[in-house]
Amino acid sequence: MSVQIPGTPIRPTQALLDEAIAAANAALEQLPAAELLASTGAGVGVVDSPAAATLVLLSLGESKGLWHELVFSCVERLRASRASTGLWRFSPDAVAPATGESARALVALRQWNVTLDAPSSLEALLSSDGVAAGEDVATNADLLLLAAHEGRALPERAAWVSEQLRARGLLGCTGGQPAASPFLLGYLLTRWVRSAGDHWQLAVPLRNELITLWEKGEVLGAVNIALAMSALMNLGRPTDVNLFERTLDAMASVLLGVQSEEGLWPVAPLYESGEVVYGSLEASAALCVEALARYARIARIAADRTDNFLPGALPARSGTWKETLAAFDKDYPPALFAPEARERLLALGEWLPAALEGDGGFEVRLLEGTPRVDFILGIKHDGQALLAGEHPHASLPAPLFDAPEWRRIRDFARGWSEPDGLLDREVDAFWLEFDLDAPVASPPLPIVFLCTRDQPVAVSEALHRQKSETYRATLHAGLPLLRGDDAPLTPELQREMDVCINALPPGAHLYAACVMMSRRSKNLRFTLKNVPPERIVSYLEAVAWPGDFQQLRDTLAWVLPLGVNRFMLNLDLSPRLLPTLGLECSFQGRAQPSEEPRWQLLLDALVTRGLCAPARRDALLAWPGRTQIQLPAGSAVRESVFDKRLAHVKLGLTGAPLIEAKAYLATHRTSETLRAR
Repeated sequence: MSVQIPGTPIRPTQALLDEAIAAANAALEQLPAAELLASTGAGVGVVDSPAAATLVLLSLGESKGLWHELVFSCVERLRASRASTGLWRFSPDAVAPATGESARALVALRQWNVTLDAPSSLEALLSSDGVAAGEDVATNADLLLLAAHEGRALPERAAWVSEQLRARGLLGCTGGQPAASPFLLGYLLTRWVRSAGDHWQLAVPLRNELITLWEKGEVLGAVNIALAMSALMNLGRPTDVNLFERTLDAMASVLLGVQSEEGLWPVAPLYESGEVVYGSLEASAALCVEALARYARIARIAADRTDNFLPGALPARSGTWKETLAAFDKDYPPALFAPEARERLLALGEWLPAALEGDGGFEVRLLEGTPRVDFILGIKHDGQALLAGEHPHASLPAPLFDAPEWRRIRDFARGWSEPDGLLDREVDAFWLEFDLDAPVASPPLPIVFLCTRDQPVAVSEALHRQKSETYRATLHAGLPLLRGDDAPLTPELQREMDVCINALPPGAHLYAACVMMSRRSKNLRFTLKNVPPERIVSYLEAVAWPGDFQQLRDTLAWVLPLGVNRFMLNLDLSPRLLPTLGLECSFQGRAQPSEEPRWQLLLDALVTRGLCAPARRDALLAWPGRTQIQLPAGSAVRESVFDKRLAHVKLGLTGAPLIEAKAYLATHRTSETLRAR
């Protein structure tokens, strides 16, 4: 990391974090109000503005503190400063009411259970989905955030914001009078992304830009660091957890290092207008407290973990996945993992070298009497060389290549590993899923998932064509390598693929194309990501899905009120669309049951409807957490820390009266070290 932290970096231990948050809490309790300060060449003065109170309410609502007096004064400040129009002005001398600030103030109040109706002028903006000339990204971010809190979708505004970010980046999207800082804009946008339930393809470019700005040393000042930290946490853990956590660790270290003895942080610019710069002592402290409190809650604390794994820092992993799967034995819930399923997992693990690094996962059935557990392994770019037969220290077992399916996987991996090639640019990951409904075959054959990179939201016909062409080019380059001559992309299959891609609504994404190698099937499965709940039925109508729409509507009628807001659709092409449908259900932000009570509601509903055994529901809720295991590695012991997560529940609709419910359990190795025996 290129960022230089002055002095000796502070390790953000739990004790230091608790001490810092407590000191800030005490300081905030002594501040009677949240003031906005304006700095000019003539000095610093107080502005009669509700902006600081709004930010304090937003941030303290996230940090779960007990700042009763400051919260009360901020609520009263917003109540008193609301104009008769129902809107707020940024300051008394502002020419026009601040639409974005007003939307944000309503969200902040509702976060503290103070509900005020949106005025008619704001309601009109929330009801009409067009973007007027001259509107800035920050105003639309606030409108989108308010709409998300009200359960509304504004796809045209969302698509416009997404395209602005794609084309200009955070630094290029600041605007308005006054203009919000780029890191405040990122904070607001990611709050919307977390709340909205769609447009999660923005997470990748936003996260990448924030981390890049940090690594370049362009995130300056405690407030901007806190805003960037909270924005990253709003987006959730990415696949590259190590980089994500190292970034948060370093940011938290800086915040701890610059906190004053009084428990506060320096004021930094939040807005600019001409030569006037606006900031707030109270908002600065509240935003820093939010970042540290959330970091302490959801990030790994440096003192409680083994050393971060850095590529190349440890010798190549020896052995097979059998050792890893066996080391999990104490973590397998008996209600989900029958002895027969565990034996098959270990037998499969013997075929997979441990050097084939990736995220592991398990597919479990939810009805009693269904002991089958399938294994899923996700391979990122660092696994290309091994699949391609070009790894310097490890290789796949030679007997695998007796099967033409594995030779095709090798051919694909070689194409994927070509620098700057189409597959290198557009394929994000490669998943192997092993069906374990029978004893492990020799050699085992997987189902493979070619996972594409997120594409920008299409806000015009030209951009939509561009996105569709990118998907098509990627599939035409990768699928023939995986399907071989026995299952070519026939003209009829290509036409059906085009129909599914062209009909994708704004914000939706072709996540994966799946080749059923293990089932000796010529079928192709598409997995579609971020299809908005209100667009699922209309999308399937547009592609002429031949399934049971009444069963789908009935299912959505009980799923949606449970708060499920993240859907992925599985469609089967053979070559025409089949009437099967997989409906993957989860929650934005990938929150786990301890932080997301709607998991309990969803699983309870499955039990009530006879789709899940009560013991399996309980086992799913207890699965998430961390586990540390030791794996033998020559003369030393390799210690790994794994995250265990509940990924999603999948409802399989076939037109038959009974829906099949499955759950997907994820494991991710977050850190490891090599210790002497």
